[in-house]
Amino acid sequence: MLKVKINELKKGDVIAEHILNPEGQVLLAAGTSLTDKTISLLKLWEIQEIRVREEKDTDDDIRLSLQFDEIVSKNSQLFDKIKKIADSDSLPVEELPTIFNKKSTQQYHDISDKFSKILFELPQTKDIMPLTVMANIICHYAATTVGVLAYTLKREITPSRQENLANHSISVAIISAKIAKLLGHPDEVIHTIALGALLHDIGKIKLPETVFYKSDCQSAEEELQYQSHVQAGYEIIKSLRLPREANLILLQHHEYQDGSGFPLHLATTKIHSYAQIVAFANFFDSLLHEKNTPPNFFAIRKRLTQDGATKFDTAIIDTFDHYLESFVFNVNVELNDGRTAEVVYNHPFYMSLVVRTANGEFIDLSKNKDLFIAKLVV
Repeated sequence: MLKVKINELKKGDVIAEHILNPEGQVLLAAGTSLTDKTISLLKLWEIQEIRVREEKDTDDDIRLSLQFDEIVSKNSQLFDKIKKIADSDSLPVEELPTIFNKKSTQQYHDISDKFSKILFELPQTKDIMPLTVMANIICHYAATTVGVLAYTLKREITPSRQENLANHSISVAIISAKIAKLLGHPDEVIHTIALGALLHDIGKIKLPETVFYKSDCQSAEEELQYQSHVQAGYEIIKSLRLPREANLILLQHHEYQDGSGFPLHLATTKIHSYAQIVAFANFFDSLLHEKNTPPNFFAIRKRLTQDGATKFDTAIIDTFDHYLESFVFNVNVELNDGRTAEVVYNHPFYMSLVVRTANGEFIDLSKNKDLFIAKLVV
């Protein structure tokens, strides 16, 4: 859909959304083909601009738009308490291509900081160019290194919801791009998936602090308020010239194959294949960073393959689980403090390891500079 000013309308343009009067009555219905007379009426009614269909638009696009507008209208009271978007500094776009060349554990935080500015400026600037640059970088990096998961494992939960949102979005984009690559998708598809994944939770910038995480919800009303981040995100990006599939990713990233997702409770083939990838990546990243829970990779793999079996495409599950196997090692070692441990995960990009001690403690050696592997235990 395209937003067009009244003076720029042409005969034959097709209205994409109902045009209503202040009382909510339909003046011109969606799907109406404009004539000279109807354009004159729009000017008479002092309507400044309307949305018209583009050639690529389908009936499904229009239906989804109207459906989400209706959801927003019916739940408008949920948005009364929404906080205003905080101002951000301008983004130094020229620095983005060099970020991943820094061989430092700080690089994930560098890109997170810059992406955070993109995320929170986007509703005002409507400039997707920096976002496209970011998606290109993530696609390239996810496709060319086995260390892609090292970024997600570096992420820690922080008090700042802005930082958490940026980190989560980047992690989901990296995982999604990697899955798309493993599934054999071409570069342009991987880019679209990464773009949609980067934006999948943008609606959360309009959520109150009390329901920013699903685990914070204590009532059905709060759960509904949390779910509203999907349509809030759609409202933010629907005027941008994004690929249709990127919009669908945002709309469907909480939909599951068994129909248990939200907000439309879609199932199986009704969920776009790109959205299914991002939904799975979102689930995986959430498991990695559950509050107050250290990452038990064996338990996570079990939940992916068993609990996720009814929610996600088995091809996605099997492909990603096979990829995870390359990170898991059943190797016993002795640490320099005398404790024995088992290597359970590898950070290939950072040349570091996660080990599990005899008492079940997980230790990321990249975060414990005083600890290192002294020798293998045969």
